[in-house]
Amino acid sequence: MEAAIRDAVAARAVAAEAAIEASQARKVAEECAVEAQAARERAEASRKVAEATRERAESARQQAESARVRAEEARQVAEAARVRAEEARGQAELARKASEGAKAVAEAALDDARKRLEEAEAYLEVAKFALPPGQVWWLERELQEKRKYMPKAKGGIEKN
Repeated sequence: MEAAIRDAVAARAVAAEAAIEASQARKVAEECAVEAQAARERAEASRKVAEATRERAESARQQAESARVRAEEARQVAEAARVRAEEARGQAELARKASEGAKAVAEAALDDARKRLEEAEAYLEVAKFALPPGQVWWLERELQEKRKYMPKAKGGIEKN
């Protein structure tokens, strides 16, 4: 029986050591569980930060795409405006040429009118001696009226 007691004491000692080791292992496991929980929380926080960053990047991409579309539309509008401006310039050039032609015609007509006026004045000077005074006055009056509608630089007079 002594052997059985010794065996029991030895088994008790082994059991006590096993209990101590189990207690230490439990503490280590609890510490590991706390560390694992902290790591999970850090990973979750990192995931949330990454998700927020991804959402901001997606928003920035959408804004950039929208800006690109608006820029493309603005480019097309500017291109259309450029084409219209070139057409308007061409039309203005044609109008300028037409106005130069009309100016030349008007100057020729003015020169012709000035020449006729000079001829009429010369005729009036000759006719003063052959026509009655009332008719001479009337012809001079008509010549003066014609001068009112001529440019001053071309021999016209001021309108009163």
